[in-house]
Amino acid sequence: MAEGNTAEGAAGCEDKKLSDIFLSGWNILDELEVSELPFNSSEFQNKVKTAMRLFEEATVIVNQVSMFSANELIDEVSTDSLPFMLLPYFLAKLTTKINNPNNTDVLDLGEIYFKDHLQRCQEYDLCESPKSKEEGQNNQGSKLSEQRQLMEAAFNRNDKIAQYRRIKEIDEYMDKMRAAIKNRTADDEVRREFFLKYLDKSIIDSKQELESLRVMKELAKLRLARLSGGEAVNEIDIFHQPKHNSASSTSTSRGHGHSHGPGHHHNHQLSSAPKPKPLQPFIITRNAAQKAVFGLGYPSVPIMTVDEFYQKRVDEGIFPDEEKVAKMNQAQAIAAARDPNEQEDEEKALEEQQVEEDDPEYLDRMRRMDEYKDVVRRGDGNRHNRS
Repeated sequence: MAEGNTAEGAAGCEDKKLSDIFLSGWNILDELEVSELPFNSSEFQNKVKTAMRLFEEATVIVNQVSMFSANELIDEVSTDSLPFMLLPYFLAKLTTKINNPNNTDVLDLGEIYFKDHLQRCQEYDLCESPKSKEEGQNNQGSKLSEQRQLMEAAFNRNDKIAQYRRIKEIDEYMDKMRAAIKNRTADDEVRREFFLKYLDKSIIDSKQELESLRVMKELAKLRLARLSGGEAVNEIDIFHQPKHNSASSTSTSRGHGHSHGPGHHHNHQLSSAPKPKPLQPFIITRNAAQKAVFGLGYPSVPIMTVDEFYQKRVDEGIFPDEEKVAKMNQAQAIAAARDPNEQEDEEKALEEQQVEEDDPEYLDRMRRMDEYKDVVRRGDGNRHNRS
């Protein structure tokens, strides 16, 4: 708190200049979010550069006056200083709007800004610290049980739904209050609530953007590797084509002295593979009489009766034979003829016996069911058109 007061006193005449710089960059960022200009147009990119220059200038001033400290709590930060906690987040958002798909340095810069913003929010106990690379690799490398994976998937799904609803709620609130905040007609309490909610949104968005940047960096590295080999890049091939195919295609193109187009390297493998035997049409008739009639009209087309067709499938092992079908029908008939009350009593008696004998398999199954019920509540699932 002392450093915050020192920052306000040391800044003195710079307060107005800093707030004006921040507001100018913020207005440009909001304009870019709803702009219909082409992403790669010079006008759009010039606005991105202007906003980044303003936010970088504001960041220099904030660092010079030591506005924030890791020893403070969020309640100790003044309302006038809260907006400047968003500077790394705004710079990161602008970095994602730079049109330079083959430059991984831009993606690295955006990742640095997002992590810096999350680190500052973590210092003020606004969020948990981001996971390190080693911790993430250890979690991925550990073998999880199928039940545990289902529980984590359900938890992640519910977490994403909650985050989506939270962001939607914050956006609706910010749309109502944005004009009053920028015009400085709202009181301190409203302004503080506005920027605290903005920080909540920025934390959720930063985590999602970091995951997107990780995927984009992998794509950019693959794209650069393909371009360095003198081969045209296809985004679909990057995901679905194995790595060894790329190397073999590159070496093939060098050997022949010509370049291949996207996906052309598949032709070398398909041309050498044997062509499958074409399917031969046939007619299925109800009985031998129809077989004789249709056979006269279509002598070149093989025909067979339903019994012959079924027997052929039985011989091929596709359809079950008559004995197996009879046994299956008999088992189903016996199960349907049983008294449901008698069957229920047998199941209850079996469960009681397992509980009394402390059957390990039964107990393990019940524990997993209890854990699943703790994570997946009753009624979760498809709630479309439900009030």
